[in-house]
Amino acid sequence: MALYGAPIWCDALTAKNKTLLRRPQRVIAVRAIRGYRTVSWTAATLLASDPPWELQAEVLAEVYRFRSSLRARGQVPSADQTARVRAQAQRALIHWWKEDLESPAAGPETVDAIRPHLRHWVRRRHGVLTFRLTQVLTGHGCFGKYLHQIARREVTPACHECGAPIDTARHTLEECAAWGPQRHALVAVIGGDLSLSSVVRCMLGSERCWSAVASFCEEETTGGRRRRYALLHPPQ
Repeated sequence: MALYGAPIWCDALTAKNKTLLRRPQRVIAVRAIRGYRTVSWTAATLLASDPPWELQAEVLAEVYRFRSSLRARGQVPSADQTARVRAQAQRALIHWWKEDLESPAAGPETVDAIRPHLRHWVRRRHGVLTFRLTQVLTGHGCFGKYLHQIARREVTPACHECGAPIDTARHTLEECAAWGPQRHALVAVIGGDLSLSSVVRCMLGSERCWSAVASFCEEETTGGRRRRYALLHPPQ
């Protein structure tokens, strides 16, 4: 419904209109990725493979203009012609979206990891985002830095498991000794490069790699992480 009549109004969008469009899109995207409400519009829509609605409106407008121009000349656009124009417009959308993500206002870690693989991420045929996988991809979850700086539930951002001064998703994925066995099992499947961009690339490469990363994320939120999960979700 948000894009109803998009070919009519997309050229008249102002910065204020775009902001209004992005509010409901963010809410929907955060729910789709099973993320925390603190996840930014940029990161949430990227993970959800949901391009900015103003760019999607441009695709609809391009198709509408093509069909209208043919009809004005007394021609009827075929389904194949329309499909080609739509595909071309969608390729342009990915290009515009990738350019917009060059300097993200929020969620830079998530953007830096996925932007190089944007087309593949959007078109992938496997892989479901789970609640815990999304935590690792966004950094918003049971991590000391998030709980200290954003959720305000921890006194310090330190890692309770190994004592590192700052506990982040990256620390959990690459460094924390507490998750050594789980990390060893993960490396056996996706290789030794555990930078987030490399992990995303491997996830996109095969369903087996995606499942291995998701399993690691599920396991690291058990045990010592249960206490921190309770900080985010106190018992009723």
